[in-house]
Amino acid sequence: MNELLKEDERLDELYRENMKIIQSRSVFSFSVDALLLANFTKINRQDRKIMDLCSGNGVVPMLLSHRTALPIEAVEIQEQLVDMAKRSFELNDKSEQLTMYNIDIKNIKEHFNHSTYDVITVNPPYFTNNQPLKVLGPHSIARHEVMIDLEGVVKAARYLIKNKGRLYMVHRAERSAEVTACLMNNGFRIKTQQYVYNDPGSKNAMFVIVEALFHSQAYVDVLPPFYIYEAEGRYSKEMLEVYYG
Repeated sequence: MNELLKEDERLDELYRENMKIIQSRSVFSFSVDALLLANFTKINRQDRKIMDLCSGNGVVPMLLSHRTALPIEAVEIQEQLVDMAKRSFELNDKSEQLTMYNIDIKNIKEHFNHSTYDVITVNPPYFTNNQPLKVLGPHSIARHEVMIDLEGVVKAARYLIKNKGRLYMVHRAERSAEVTACLMNNGFRIKTQQYVYNDPGSKNAMFVIVEALFHSQAYVDVLPPFYIYEAEGRYSKEMLEVYYG
């Protein structure tokens, strides 16, 4: 197992899925938002193909692979994260099911066919960027709209997704109006939406997670708030389910 690890890498546990994932302090590690996105994503019997955009070290495909035998593809621009993801897939005997591509999604049309995927997931960069690219490292590229912005992510999803296909996205709650407008301007309609709070005493939500249908007139279902912690600082029952099942 250790022969799959490189310098400054470690193995972390995905407890509910009984998997291990390779992470490193030198690049951005997954956070609770990725776990919540995968948990929020629905996979139906009629689905055939799944794509994860801005995939990082492949945590969302790994989490989804615990629930389905369908092939799952993923795209990530940072070569180091792609390499880590591929080794994590191998470590968990998922290499035949999960495929990671080192691709800039701005060039998605050069690599994939139009209207191909039933389900697309994405945990995009959250923050607008006003710094020159040369001063930004792997962590900043993962968190800031350096290589791609929200509009670019949604346009890539629009190209890839089938008619009536489903896009699942997690984003910062303070940008939820922008997320909604961008999705609608690109032919999506939010079907399900949930705000995530740190705890019941929090005034402001941290994240918004959405299920958006392509070419649909569905009305939105706003789910009850999701709390990561209880008032006493312990994980909520819902969060414990996400972590441990």
